[in-house]
Amino acid sequence: MAKIGHPLRILPQIDSTNEEIKRNLAANLPEGAVVIADQQTNGRGRLGRSWHSEFGSGLYLSTLLKPDLPPENLSLVTLMAGVATATAIQHLAPVKLKWPNDILLNGKKLAGTLCECIYKPGSIPAVIVGIGINLNHTSFPKEIQGIATSLKLETGKTINRSELVLNLLQNLNSEYIEFLQRKNKNLIRKWTEQSNMFGKTMTVHQKGKTLLGTAVGLNPQGKLILQTPEGKKHVLDSGELIEAISKNL
Repeated sequence: MAKIGHPLRILPQIDSTNEEIKRNLAANLPEGAVVIADQQTNGRGRLGRSWHSEFGSGLYLSTLLKPDLPPENLSLVTLMAGVATATAIQHLAPVKLKWPNDILLNGKKLAGTLCECIYKPGSIPAVIVGIGINLNHTSFPKEIQGIATSLKLETGKTINRSELVLNLLQNLNSEYIEFLQRKNKNLIRKWTEQSNMFGKTMTVHQKGKTLLGTAVGLNPQGKLILQTPEGKKHVLDSGELIEAISKNL
């Protein structure tokens, strides 16, 4: 396993750091390669949404992983990236993880991850891990003003991107080493400890259906366990959490 961050490229502008990794896969890009952009013109989030990537204000990073693990373990890469990212930010602000791939600060979205698996016959799957963190934004487009925030807006401090990158890469590397050792229970525990969503009533939109229930935990594959008021448990491998409130069922 190559150390994450070797090689590392920093680009002034790119459409998407994930797409840049994809374009270089055919050239046998090594595991651990990282691309960072000062700006993305087509940054992407989950569910095909765009990621606001203004020049010089955020951290827009992607890395390439090639985990030789069973397919059922690959879904945990998102949780691993979330734990590494949240851990890297915790000394700056008390962030919380929201399933499956959001990082919140004071209830607003501060950061997110986007993991994409690429399968080729006869080869180990490639997993591209994209991470976006709002660092020094002082404003956001009108459509996301109420749901997005930055470290500068919340702390009043200008964040040193280089220092955060170094911290993030170190955390990603250590979490990935544990991930390859199949320490899934440790990963689930660490993710859960950095979240405050469990025990709360929430509405989850999934595949055209809306479920209301209490988030009671994650299963060993990182899927969300939602218990309805009737006591039935649903195990969700995807879904959009559209509401979370403190009131218990």
